[in-house]
Amino acid sequence: MLSYRDPTRRQFLSSTTAAAAGLGLSALPALGAGLLRKARRGAEKLQITHIETHNLYIPWHPFNDQDLFRYHGHRLRGRTILVLHTNMGLVGLGDSWGIFEVTDEHKKRYLGASPLDFLGSRSDLFFNMAIYDLVGKYLDVPAWKLLGQQVRQRIPVAAWTCSLRPEMMAQEIQQAASLGYRWLKYHVDQVQNVADQARAMQAVAPAGFRVHLDFNMNSPLEHIEPILQELKSYPVIGRIEDPIDADRPQDWQYLCQKYDWPILSHHAPSDFMVKGHADGHMAGHAPIGEAIQVAAMARHVGKPIMLQQCGGYINQAFLAHEAAVFDMATIDHVNLAELWTDQVVKQAMPITDGTIGVPDGPGLGVTLDWEKLHQLKQIARPDYKPFLVRIKYQDGPVILARHDASQPGQTDSMRFIGRLLGDNAPGPPPRYNNRVHTDWMEPDEVGFGKWWDATQQQKWVVVD
Repeated sequence: MLSYRDPTRRQFLSSTTAAAAGLGLSALPALGAGLLRKARRGAEKLQITHIETHNLYIPWHPFNDQDLFRYHGHRLRGRTILVLHTNMGLVGLGDSWGIFEVTDEHKKRYLGASPLDFLGSRSDLFFNMAIYDLVGKYLDVPAWKLLGQQVRQRIPVAAWTCSLRPEMMAQEIQQAASLGYRWLKYHVDQVQNVADQARAMQAVAPAGFRVHLDFNMNSPLEHIEPILQELKSYPVIGRIEDPIDADRPQDWQYLCQKYDWPILSHHAPSDFMVKGHADGHMAGHAPIGEAIQVAAMARHVGKPIMLQQCGGYINQAFLAHEAAVFDMATIDHVNLAELWTDQVVKQAMPITDGTIGVPDGPGLGVTLDWEKLHQLKQIARPDYKPFLVRIKYQDGPVILARHDASQPGQTDSMRFIGRLLGDNAPGPPPRYNNRVHTDWMEPDEVGFGKWWDATQQQKWVVVD
């Protein structure tokens, strides 16, 4: 039987506040005088000469590959590996979720410049990774030394998935636990019932395994509180992110005071944690300069933060270096690295009791496997194949609709009835606790051809 820590909200806050009291965050590089002199010389000598990118479509695991693709499309499946070349032969690595296009503005900004000019940059997270990799290699120090003093050698991490039918969410829990995770994060959606999902996850979760729910910050308190009351019956639920609209901070404060779950802000202003409207904050996809600011704010008020940035092991290595020096970066960080079945670096990053080690080599501490990279580049972008979304309300109706997440603007449409079906969709008002179960209608099912044709000119049809 696996066992993990299970902090209550009060333990969560008191432990992180204690940590803040004993540790400091420096916004300046923790380098000795000799290294600083070398860095200053390098600013005149080390230059970026070439920007190289590689697009990948590495498969996901067989059990959820089709579901993830149908839900989010190739934009989630795709990855871009960035390689910055220099006049001194050093290369810096970056890793982005999605197919990233290097623009003329990027070339103007980076080509011919010194990597040292971009330490602490407030833009271009994708390039931040490669910059810190380059400077760390040049100075022969791990990237965390460019950010501050190390306060931890291992960082907590969480798995990620999308919202799927309850039986699939149970498989997601089992997969995450088998990899060594003790947390799973996902966005709830309006085409599944979150309590049904919680019940299924609770049935298979190892002792102490917890789920982080993101409520998309699109609902008023009166819609969300009944859901939270129902979820109290499921110990597998461990924390809540962006529970309600941000336009009523007092309602956030009410939730913090009433519920034992940590209430985290992401799309709400980061000063919510300063004003007592949130128990912590998630710096999602934040460029390094912004992440440093959030980390300093968190230390000042003694509240925990988490990072979320999506990619493989290069991306995760950069996240680990950040969390290694941010005192309050104690919430399980989300990276998505284990979604894919293969990696492009030579080093492994095994998960032990929900944590990964901070790489200790120069720069990010990971090395690109060029042979593996070129092998993985041969995998073609997955093609869309016809299916229908089948939305079944307990008291009717049953709705069929097309969904192609690979089309522009459709990546997240499965989360929201209005995006998927339009504002005039039949059924009850969209909620996260409607009595609804959604799956896929397959091409070999009776009647598929009829309904496929019927949805060619309209967003949805109601079936008997």
